[in-house]
Amino acid sequence: MATKAPARVYLDYAASAPLRPAARARMMELLDIFGNPSSLHAEGQAARMALDDSRRTLAGALGVRAERIVFTSGGTEANNLALRGVMAVSSGKRLLVSGIEHDCVRATGKALGAEEIPVDKDGLVRLDWLRDELAKADVAMVSVMHANNENGVLQPVVEIARMCREFGVVCHSDAVQTVGHIPVDVDKVGADLVSFSAHKYGGPRGVGVLVLKPELEMVATMTGGAQERNRRAGTENVAAIGGAAVALQEAMLNMETERSRARQFGEQVCAAAEALGLDVVGKASPCVEHVVQVLTPKRGDDVVIGMDLKGVAISQGSACGSGKVKESHVLRAMGYSPDEAGRAVRLSWGWATTEAEIAAGVAALGAVVS
Repeated sequence: MATKAPARVYLDYAASAPLRPAARARMMELLDIFGNPSSLHAEGQAARMALDDSRRTLAGALGVRAERIVFTSGGTEANNLALRGVMAVSSGKRLLVSGIEHDCVRATGKALGAEEIPVDKDGLVRLDWLRDELAKADVAMVSVMHANNENGVLQPVVEIARMCREFGVVCHSDAVQTVGHIPVDVDKVGADLVSFSAHKYGGPRGVGVLVLKPELEMVATMTGGAQERNRRAGTENVAAIGGAAVALQEAMLNMETERSRARQFGEQVCAAAEALGLDVVGKASPCVEHVVQVLTPKRGDDVVIGMDLKGVAISQGSACGSGKVKESHVLRAMGYSPDEAGRAVRLSWGWATTEAEIAAGVAALGAVVS
């Protein structure tokens, strides 16, 4: 019997993933714990215990001590805290940010006077350029994402972090597209600060995490309370944080199976794209398995709309740029023309994606771009 095509196909996991059932269940439990985790009474201490349990769960999944975890309202705030918090004590030294970062890092870097680290045609940071700049001994911080949110290209963050340590420079990596998708041992990655967001791997929206070395000198950018060891003021969202912790735990437990399926789906999407004559961006570089970016013969926003009309959700790139018709700054940094950068679309999948959805998505793409 033929598999019935799904009514709607969601292939935009890199923007936000569906909530995992275990995370939903944990959040429902914790909604009944209504005390403020900073309060001394029994209700407050119940909330504190739940928060501490979630912190330990997340820390264990990442291979770090619990006191290194700082909870924020999302990946954007975590990235802002990392860059602004460190640069506030930088004594006038420079900030270097790669040219392919998510807009929340690019915009924050621009506000802080950052200089752009160039990338090559395959989307990889120019390590030779970076070493030359680090040797000038006037760099305070380097920020390079772990995997790109548009094309999935994995950056050599381990090598970048090693270079930064050699020159006494703070290293930050936005790991939003890798945590929960591939194994991320923070200490092996080597960066001083690593940020990520729960809703990318099946946790709830509104929870971000910044993992930092406890000896790192930085200041809080959200002030008014002593929460998160004075790193980030504001009452913690206990229920959402609990969902984030359980979702990561589930992602880690099922990672081998989920990565295998994601790899299979990626191979299918790439083969179909190439059969349609579409260029797959970053195919010569190491990439995460769940993201593919292709160049189409039509404007990217037209393809996204056409796919949506056929019941398939994809995107042009960062969800934070939704509602805007613009070329991809990532592709421009890689050397693509403005026309090419405006014709890119991204397909991404995750823990709940089915073979039928991939098949329907590929069929719809063929119909829209033909």
